[in-house]
Amino acid sequence: MAYYCSFKPSLLFLLFFIATSQARDSITTHLHFFIHENVNRPNATAITVVNSTTSNPGGFGSIGIFDDELREGSSVDSKLIGRAQGMAPEVSLSQTAWLVLIDFVFTDGEYNGSSLMVVGRATFEGPTERSIIGGTGKFRMARGYTINKLLSGAPTGHVIAEYDAYIVH
Repeated sequence: MAYYCSFKPSLLFLLFFIATSQARDSITTHLHFFIHENVNRPNATAITVVNSTTSNPGGFGSIGIFDDELREGSSVDSKLIGRAQGMAPEVSLSQTAWLVLIDFVFTDGEYNGSSLMVVGRATFEGPTERSIIGGTGKFRMARGYTINKLLSGAPTGHVIAEYDAYIVH
């Protein structure tokens, strides 16, 4: 004797309706901004808090933290719109690479009080794509991705990275 439950098709239809109606209410926002990081003391915005103790080349196992400026432009005089706060453990034995966790905290403008959480790999090799895994305020329940490229590097003591964020919220 076969057992048939009549509510299964109705339940599937309800779940499909909920999923598609939420997707229609989402909007996509594109943000363009710059991270300014100072690696020079005494006003460093990024420091290594754990040094690697392994005999491996490079800094595998090292952990850095940062509280960088988030600006509208690449100039140090451009408008400050927030902070990029997070950590970056060096995770590769074969190349210089980090697993970066960044909380973009917006402190001015239209997104003041909102934040985006981003996670992904970082290297010095070309543009880098990372996942947006959440947000707060106007970006609550955000998802999407960022693409960034390094404009200037550590030898100058001032690192500037250009970001494009594509946010579904």
